[in-house]
Amino acid sequence: MKGNPPMFLSKIRLTFAALLLVSTPVTAYGAESRTQDAQRTSYLAENQINEAPSALQGAPLFSFSVLSDTHIVNTDQVSQLLLSRALADHHKLRPESKLLVLNGDLTGGTEGDYRSLVGLLSSQPHAPVHATMGNHDYYGVWRTPEGGMDTLKMNPAWSSKQAIALFDRVWGYDKPYHELIVEGYRFLFLSGEAYRDVNASYKEDAFLSAEQLAWLRDRLAVAGTADAGKPVFVFLHQPLPQTLDGTDRELGVVQHQELRALLDEHPNVILFSGHTHWNLETTNQVKQLKFLAASSASIREVWNAQNEPETIGVSQSLIVDVYKDRVVIMRREHTTKRWIEPSIAKGYDVK
Repeated sequence: MKGNPPMFLSKIRLTFAALLLVSTPVTAYGAESRTQDAQRTSYLAENQINEAPSALQGAPLFSFSVLSDTHIVNTDQVSQLLLSRALADHHKLRPESKLLVLNGDLTGGTEGDYRSLVGLLSSQPHAPVHATMGNHDYYGVWRTPEGGMDTLKMNPAWSSKQAIALFDRVWGYDKPYHELIVEGYRFLFLSGEAYRDVNASYKEDAFLSAEQLAWLRDRLAVAGTADAGKPVFVFLHQPLPQTLDGTDRELGVVQHQELRALLDEHPNVILFSGHTHWNLETTNQVKQLKFLAASSASIREVWNAQNEPETIGVSQSLIVDVYKDRVVIMRREHTTKRWIEPSIAKGYDVK
């Protein structure tokens, strides 16, 4: 999540009422149909993207899911319930899905939190998982010896290096960034590689090393040659600044200028992010730049345009259907088990 650690921690305290809230169905919300239609038309025109027909002809080549900000903490029953609900919803909707992306802020940064996450994933069916690191996955640095949180003093027994090693060990990675090929389509997973213990100025932003950026540049160059015309799916927890709604409040990525320039050279990129938690339905979270940017909001807690948590148990993520000539991004609200309209169709000229 965006912002400093104390702000988030003050909003994640659990109450009995919160537990009742997420276990109870929530009534769908929104404006009148005519207002929604006008907003939809304006939204699509502004972003130069198309609304996907409700009944597309033919089955997709494959599907994948994008979830972010699960914030699994071993003592937080709400986070575990919301992720379990989302996993069940995704599996019911796309039982043959090829991939489940967990795009950062997976945990509270401790080994116990990862054990809870892995245990939850092991308890119900889902597609193969690939993950990125978010800022909260470094939060072991704020843990006290007693297991509490103290955001005024860093834990001298924990570091960014240890956080990355834990992440890599859990998922079986050599580095916190990697490549995956699914059905001939390229997936590139990026992660921030340092937190405040390395440099206080990084705050909650993603630090991308020169090595990681060189790797990304190489992979995108290969994609431009080998996969001409195909979309390239890129994942990073923090969004680029001044792109989607809610991205003007912090830097997001330390090397944002270099990353933006690199992605601008590859119009077939779709960059998926999370971090802000901003609502997919009431704020602009898909935008056509020189590449396409899309947010998956949050599983654990969705925020409104005033940068505050919603007052109802909203939990959101994405399902992506890949066709030969287009990609369709569908937004899902898991508490009410409904689609957020419109779905977004992005066409590609695949040779």
